[in-house]
Amino acid sequence: MANSFPPSAQQIPIYNWFATAPVNESLVVEAFAGCGKTTTICEALRHQSADLVTLVCAFGKDIQLELERRLAGVPNVTVKTLHALGLSQVKRFWPDVKISFGSDREKDLAERVCGPTVPDAIKKLVATLCTKGRLCNPHAAKYDDLMTTAIEFECEPDEEWEEMGFDLAFVCQKALDAMILAAAVKPVQTGIDGADMLFLPVRNMWLRKMFDRAVVDEAQDMNACQLELVEGVCRGGLVVVGDSHQAIFGFAGADSGSLSRLQKKHNAKVLPLSKTYRCGRSIVDIAKGYVPEFEAADSNCDGLISTIMIEQLTAAAGPGDFILSRVNAPLVSIAMKLLRAGKRTRVAGQDIGKGLVTLVNKLKGRSVPDLLAKIERWSAKEAARLQKQMDAATNGRRDTIQSKIDGIYDKAQMLITLTDGAPSVHEVTARIESLFADKGEHMIVCSSVHKAKGKEADKVFILRDTLRAGGEEDNIAYVAITRAKRELVWVKTKQEVA
Repeated sequence: MANSFPPSAQQIPIYNWFATAPVNESLVVEAFAGCGKTTTICEALRHQSADLVTLVCAFGKDIQLELERRLAGVPNVTVKTLHALGLSQVKRFWPDVKISFGSDREKDLAERVCGPTVPDAIKKLVATLCTKGRLCNPHAAKYDDLMTTAIEFECEPDEEWEEMGFDLAFVCQKALDAMILAAAVKPVQTGIDGADMLFLPVRNMWLRKMFDRAVVDEAQDMNACQLELVEGVCRGGLVVVGDSHQAIFGFAGADSGSLSRLQKKHNAKVLPLSKTYRCGRSIVDIAKGYVPEFEAADSNCDGLISTIMIEQLTAAAGPGDFILSRVNAPLVSIAMKLLRAGKRTRVAGQDIGKGLVTLVNKLKGRSVPDLLAKIERWSAKEAARLQKQMDAATNGRRDTIQSKIDGIYDKAQMLITLTDGAPSVHEVTARIESLFADKGEHMIVCSSVHKAKGKEADKVFILRDTLRAGGEEDNIAYVAITRAKRELVWVKTKQEVA
C-alpha cells in the first residue's frame, strides 16, 4: 500500500536517491525517534527500478510480516529476518541440519570441549561465552580475542574457581575451542541454534552475493556478526537506517558506532529524517537538548511537561502509562506500591525476572534474613572483583566494567526490595515471577529505558535522578524522553529538592 500523504521535504531526497542512485552506491538514513522511517523506506522502495533484487532485513518475525504486508506488490523485494537470512546460507552446505530452539547446542559444545572433569559452573560460563563470541567476535582466533566479551557478559569465574586453575584465560580458551568446533562439525544430535545461523555463514565464508541492494533498519543495534552477514550477501550498495543517538545497547554487544563506520566504509551518502510525528512540541524541545537537529512536525500536539514528587506517583499513574528509569531497582519498589494501591502493574523484562530467580536459587538462602546477608556478601564480592579489573583497565573498557558494577548493585537492590515483608524465600521468588510476567493489557508499565526502546505511550513518567550525563548516557535520556507522545512527567525525589 503506497503512502497516501504528500512527501515531506526530507522524504523527497530519499525517494530520489532510490530512483536514481547507481546500484553500487550506498545510503545512510539518519532517522530520529518517531520520524516515520518505516513508512519512508517502504515508499522509497516503490521508487527504485523494478529490476533491482533487493533484500529488506527485519529484526523479528512480527516486523517481517508487517513489512511484507506493506511492501506487497513491490517487485523483486524480499523481506527476511536476519536469522532466516543466515539459515538460508547454512542450508546450502548443511541442507538437512536440524534447528535447536533451546540451550542444548551451547551446552553440548561446552561439554565436548571441556570434558567430564571440568565443573558444571565453568561449563556454563564457557557455553555463554561461546554464544556471545559467535555473535560479537565471529573471527576470534586466540583466547584473548574473547577477553573483553567475557567481561562484558559476566563470564568470569569466581575467585574459588580461579584458585583451582579455572581462570578467565581457561574459560576464554575453551569458549574459543567451542566456536571452532561449532564451525567445523555439523551437529547431528542438537542441531544448530540462533547464534549459529548468523555465525556459521560468516566464520566459514559461506556467504553468497544474492542481492543488488540491502536495506537494514535499526543498524545501531546490530552486532558484528549481523552486519557482516548482510554485507556478505549484497553485491551492490547498502541502505542503512538508524539513529546513532538511540545507540544504547553497547553493553549487549551492539556495534554502537556502526552507522558512522558503515558510512565511511561504503562512502555512503547521508540523508536525514529528523522531523518526528510522535512527540508533542514541548517534548521535542526537551529532546533537542540532546539532539539539536530534532524537530516536531507541524501536525504534532503542543505536548505537556510537568514535574511531580515521587510520593505523588502512585496517585498520578494510570492504565497505559509508562514509568521509566535508567535502572530497574527503583521500579520494583514503585510497582509494589502501585499494586498495593489496587493498580494493575507490571515490570517489563521477563528475562530480568528469570535472572533474579536464578540468583536467588544460586545464593541458597535458608530464610529471608539469610538471603539478605548472602545478597550483601555477593554484591560486595562481585563489585570488588570488577573494581580490580577497573583499576587495570584502559579507558575503552572502564565504562563497560562500570556498567557491570552498576548492574550488580541494581540486582542486589531489587532483591532487597522484593524481600520487604516476605515471610519466606519462596515468597520472594513468587513476587519476582508475578512482577516480571510481561503480560496483560491496560496496565501501568514500569520499565528500564532499554526495555522501552521501540515503544511509546501517551503519558510517560521518567525517574529523573536515575539519568546520567555523557556519551551513551545522553542517548539513554534521549530515548526515554522520546517515548512520550503527549505528556512527559519528570519524577523527582526528596534528595533532589534538598
